Amino acid sequence: MKPLLITFAVFLSLYRPVYANDELTLAVLPYLPVKDIMQKFSPLAEYLSEQTGKKVSVKVGGSFQEHINFIGQDKADIAYMGPSPYVEMVNKFGNKPLLARLEVDGHAEFCSYIFTRQDSGIKTLEDLKGRSFAYGSRKSTMSFVLPHYTLMQAGIVDNDHEEHVFLKTHSNVALAVLAGDYVAGATKPSVFREFEPLGLRAIAETERISEHLFITRSDLPDEQVQKLRNIFLSISESKQGMEALRSINNQATGMVSVQDSDYDNLRKIMGTIDYSHKH
Repeated sequence: MKPLLITFAVFLSLYRPVYANDELTLAVLPYLPVKDIMQKFSPLAEYLSEQTGKKVSVKVGGSFQEHINFIGQDKADIAYMGPSPYVEMVNKFGNKPLLARLEVDGHAEFCSYIFTRQDSGIKTLEDLKGRSFAYGSRKSTMSFVLPHYTLMQAGIVDNDHEEHVFLKTHSNVALAVLAGDYVAGATKPSVFREFEPLGLRAIAETERISEHLFITRSDLPDEQVQKLRNIFLSISESKQGMEALRSINNQATGMVSVQDSDYDNLRKIMGTIDYSHKH
């Protein structure tokens, strides 16, 4: 019996569970209303369930900070992160295994749109001096960090500008500008395109940075990280996979490799912005 017990003990020591639970969590930052995010990411959760053999459930953070902390504390098996929240998460919690980043229209970098109403008479960034401006979340790359940096570089605003208003989501910004509540605002390209036909007009684009990315928790075995990475990197080979990806962004063309240094230019931009100022 003794050799058998030793053998069994060795087997147990070599066995490492892939996940802590039978159900995997796909954490998504709250860049849109929860119901919209659930609708957009449910097809991907279904696809990942088939590929991993585990039920995958979408969890939407109550705030950008909650999302960052949830991922930083390794409570998510898979996480979809915006560039700025990713940089902040790494600064606070350290590096996590990276899986892949989004490719849209054949590019893995993107920019934000600064826009106004078509009938506003605003033509250039200079025309925005002293005018009201709507942002989304203070943690959002596309609806705050990049447009604010662009306006600062153009001398339109500074970190103490009092006309900043934060409306939480990209769609809120677009709707508020359409309603005439604010002269201008900024959102990610996909949201701008959605509302553009209703009466919006872009007046500037921001600097381009690396796209949104998927990461996993730091305590996952290396071989399982690689399996997840392969699932994402090969998603364009699957009709179901691409349908799931285009549910998130209808201009998506696939997923590509990612490394932490892809976000170095964003780190420099974020270093110029004072997040402590209250508006």
